[in-house]
Amino acid sequence: MIRSEKSRLTTAAVMLLAVTLLALPLATSASSSGVAVASDCTLPPGDSPPVTAFTRLADAGDADDHPGANHIIVYDLAENRVKPSGVTYVDGYVLYKMLTPAGCRDRSVLRWGYEPWSSFIEITEVNIVRGEEMISVDVSSVHDLPAPQSGIYWNSRIKTLQLPRLEVDDGVEVHVFRKGYSYALLEGGGSGLPAGRGLLAEPDDDKYIPPMPGEYFDIVLFQSSVPIVEKRYELTLPADKRLHSQIYNGPLYASTTYSEDTTTYTWWAEDVPAVTSEPRSPDMSDRVSKVVVATVESWEAKSRWFFDVNKDQFDVTPGIQAKVDEIFRDAGVARGSEEEKAEVLVHWVAQNIRYSGQTMGVGEGFILHSGAMIFEQRSGVCKDIAGMLVTMMRAAGMDSYAAMTMAGSRIEEVPADQFNHCVCALKKDDGSFEMYDPTWVPYYNDIWSKSETEQQYLTGTSTGEPLASIPYSPPEGSPLNVRHEAELSEDGTLRGTFRLSGAGVMDSRLRGMVSMSRLTDIEDDIAYYFSELGEGIEIVKLDYRAVDDFSGNAWIDVEYVIPEYALPIEDGLEFKSPMAVLTTENGWLCRSCVYDWGEERENDIFLWFTQLIDGEETIRLPRGYSIDDPPSSEEVDETFAYFKAGGEADGRKLTVTERFEARRRLIPSDGFEGFKAAVDEALDWAGKTYRAEKGDDS
Repeated sequence: MIRSEKSRLTTAAVMLLAVTLLALPLATSASSSGVAVASDCTLPPGDSPPVTAFTRLADAGDADDHPGANHIIVYDLAENRVKPSGVTYVDGYVLYKMLTPAGCRDRSVLRWGYEPWSSFIEITEVNIVRGEEMISVDVSSVHDLPAPQSGIYWNSRIKTLQLPRLEVDDGVEVHVFRKGYSYALLEGGGSGLPAGRGLLAEPDDDKYIPPMPGEYFDIVLFQSSVPIVEKRYELTLPADKRLHSQIYNGPLYASTTYSEDTTTYTWWAEDVPAVTSEPRSPDMSDRVSKVVVATVESWEAKSRWFFDVNKDQFDVTPGIQAKVDEIFRDAGVARGSEEEKAEVLVHWVAQNIRYSGQTMGVGEGFILHSGAMIFEQRSGVCKDIAGMLVTMMRAAGMDSYAAMTMAGSRIEEVPADQFNHCVCALKKDDGSFEMYDPTWVPYYNDIWSKSETEQQYLTGTSTGEPLASIPYSPPEGSPLNVRHEAELSEDGTLRGTFRLSGAGVMDSRLRGMVSMSRLTDIEDDIAYYFSELGEGIEIVKLDYRAVDDFSGNAWIDVEYVIPEYALPIEDGLEFKSPMAVLTTENGWLCRSCVYDWGEERENDIFLWFTQLIDGEETIRLPRGYSIDDPPSSEEVDETFAYFKAGGEADGRKLTVTERFEARRRLIPSDGFEGFKAAVDEALDWAGKTYRAEKGDDS
């Protein structure tokens, strides 16, 4: 149900390699899967030849037909059957074609991930299709191994199969059977066992009843990183199950058929190009054609279910109660408001519960670990960290609940399991919810990350809640304020002090410039952030707000010296604005400014957060020097971005100001031109040269 924010929602039908019984190819001699090998056959007059793996590969084209692709997916079919209990099976078939030697190398080992608590997988047949020959691969050599894990140790597994050496134009067809259920975190899944297959005995079904018994959901993407000639998804439900479904992000073919006992829904796409790769593209789920399906009645029903399966996980133990009382005493908020106490608790949980997930076995992924368990272990994933905060808030008498959200992507209207993250919801007196996210606010002076604005969330309550959304945060919610005072010597040396301060996302980023370093390395690492001003920069003095001091927003003071910053040219000194260079050349300070956006854009731009850069610097020139005509910028005021900067000289004093705004976290492709105009003007401004010329010595 919930998964770590380090992973991305991938549903059963996307992760699975689908299977189908293909029409017999000119044949009476069939392989073990029911796919025939080539033989002679006489067709009745007027009949078309049956489609086979051989004909599909022949019609799929070669490397010239698919520029840039090393291999393609020729055919991908998932046949899903859902039983009344919600237990699901998938028979699947996928056919690849190798186009280049690199493709042969990349597909030389096949891999299938699964989670044994929720799903079973068997690789039933693998063949190499070479010319008119079908070469069987021994599937008994499949290895079942622990999957690589980091941060989350839930005993996920991976099956692998080494293929014989492949050749260009080879086809690789794979038959896979899965049994189980799908929910976002565990990436398990599967649907219906076809009649006549006796692969698994019925008693095994009990293990694979889904978290919401009798219900089914899926999110199926119809585009990939490689071209797809044809992809089909078939879903067969008992006739009495009602289905919500919706197609998003582009057209698909669809059909619905009925029998006495079942309803079968089919969606398919043909001749699908590979997904384009552009900087800061939204998640694939938000931009490729997909279908979302669910049998659950409503979001309110899912809310009630989430509440029910977790209602016993927030019991307050004497130890937890004592710690909450201690936290309030130490923070001086024992008599404070609910808001003050809640803020203290979210920061305690964020700073003291490390991100490291251990499995609790059955129920992992959708049941939160108990508050008592997390308090003892001092570790967990997002759902467990959120559950710790819910428990502590309840110890303080607050009406708190667990909630699910989708970090980095949108949740569609269909009430499918579209969540990858868990947070805490505090119910206010007026019935609204205030959202707290202890997983995303370590070293962050906020209760909810500004990188999570405009996300939808679902709170689990006994009465059921609708899907809700976090409000938009304007650029002023995540400002970077830059103040720079400097003095330029006649030999070109620049001495000065930067003060960087920020709120929202920029509070987090400024704290991160310190918290991500060892204490012995902080000065060197700060020098690295400032190295765009010159590799010879020397940090004279460094000061900053303590990274775990949440009484105010973050700030960093940097006193520095840069030898030869200004270049002596023809009795003058030439240099660029240090503030403009620092704020446009460092992606940690300005995400919008460091990408090669290109001249055209196909995808939307996803920046995660809005941002304001408000800068002012004063540079004292050497005695006898002045600037007659400092440069200025054009004002670019577009829907999604803004930039304006200017310089003013008064004797030896040069004052430079700049303002940049990224006005939306998601910029549509039709707004790209205006956004890029503001970014280009900022970069052009940072590249402008100031020339100080020596006049009378005054």
